[in-house]
Amino acid sequence: MKDRGNITDLEAEVVYNGLCCYCGTCGAFCKEYITFEHELPITKKKCYEICGACYDFCPRTSFAPYAVERAVFGDIRADNLLGYYRGAIYTARAKEGDIRDKAQDGGFVSTLLAYLLAKGDIDAAVVTKATGEWEPEPFIATKREDVIAAAGSKYTQCPAVLGVGDAIEAGYKNIAFVGLPCHIQGMRKAQLSKLFDVHADRVKLLIGLFCTETFDTTKLRKKLTELGVNDIRDVEKFNIKKGSFIIQKRSGEVLKTPIKKMRDCVREACNYCYDFAAEFADISVGSIGSEPGWSTVIPRSESGLELVNRTEAEGLIDLKELSESKIEEIRNLALYKKRENLRNILARLEPIRVLNMELEPEMLKNFLLLERSSP
Repeated sequence: MKDRGNITDLEAEVVYNGLCCYCGTCGAFCKEYITFEHELPITKKKCYEICGACYDFCPRTSFAPYAVERAVFGDIRADNLLGYYRGAIYTARAKEGDIRDKAQDGGFVSTLLAYLLAKGDIDAAVVTKATGEWEPEPFIATKREDVIAAAGSKYTQCPAVLGVGDAIEAGYKNIAFVGLPCHIQGMRKAQLSKLFDVHADRVKLLIGLFCTETFDTTKLRKKLTELGVNDIRDVEKFNIKKGSFIIQKRSGEVLKTPIKKMRDCVREACNYCYDFAAEFADISVGSIGSEPGWSTVIPRSESGLELVNRTEAEGLIDLKELSESKIEEIRNLALYKKRENLRNILARLEPIRVLNMELEPEMLKNFLLLERSSP
């Protein structure tokens, strides 16, 4: 990948190369030229700029993990599996019943957003909301009821960063954003860009969600039919627990299938993602490691940690430190994703050139004696 490029480069290197994660970052800040069809960006006309914001912001053209950590957190990670974080890792749950009733797990994210909106610390929260057809779409929440209506995991991809572009265009000045690791990476690139100012600094808080992968919508619908769900509108909730993909129907019926049987529904681009724990967010949230009805919370930035503590001090959440054994569960899943997807990444790489050396990627460590092998 090059350091700079335009729409044509983005299409050739990312979109048509199976790497597009459908995060929406390119189109969020270039609505004149970029739209989306079939879960991919398309350009009906070309801008022919030598250096485009679309290429600069895309998390799949390039991403420098340590440079981002230094810029955002002021230091680099000590935990190679979970990324940089401050203090402890917590497990939390909402105390308010209306949020707990609708939440996917502990309701921490919904509680935090509702609190920040009520206090006036943010004037908008960009979240993902599912339609009746379970089509996820970006949604700008400006009050508590909006946040609760959008609660819950969707499991299919959404160009969520488009909602950030909409919020900025609408004039919101203090925005919170909830997204998957790829969304967070795209937003960090927009915030840290030295080439383009798209007012991404108005996004004051990035909340990242744990993610192993997302499902292709068409393939998921087909799989649901095989599992006995003929109309996706009958689904009340999806969940993944203890190796099972769980479908809760509005009738009360619950269907389960091993998560490994859902692999053929995974979006191709997810096979090249190494980030499970949303490592570049201000706060990362998921369910792994926590008891049912609780959320795992990883504060990363100073502002993220301050918000976690403030939400507890206001009496809005139950909060306790996660045990080391439970943190290991998170690390193990992060390790699994990194190892599995690293194989996919290496399979796509061409020989690496380091100054005058050109080596196959898998041989680099051996050649530089970073790993010793027996003669």
